[in-house]
Amino acid sequence: MEKEKILVVDDEVDIVKLITLKLANKGFKVIGAGDGEEALKKVAEEKPDLIILDISMPKMDGWEVCQKLKANPESKDIPIIMLTALGYIAEEFKGLQLGAVKYLKKPFDADTLIKAVYQVLEESKH
Repeated sequence: MEKEKILVVDDEVDIVKLITLKLANKGFKVIGAGDGEEALKKVAEEKPDLIILDISMPKMDGWEVCQKLKANPESKDIPIIMLTALGYIAEEFKGLQLGAVKYLKKPFDADTLIKAVYQVLEESKH
């Protein structure tokens, strides 16, 4: 079976590296992107199975990325986990309304993120 592909989108390089390391150790193929524009290009090129998306980024924020992905027939079914420092209920609600399936807050626990990845990938198969 082919490895599931996960796109990690965050302008903080250390966070992308940490998540990449943790997910690669679990057998996933991980692709990184440093901003929203790069994320949209990578989604078109790589067709990931899941996207982990930050909100506060340069060029294009996570809200806009999420909207564009969900509006595009090619990417609308890719599950999105928002991972962000924006921890207010209103932001969480907005993220879920835009189409994200989970909303996790920074600082985050790597094990919690990995559990969420497994759960979302399992749910997306049904």
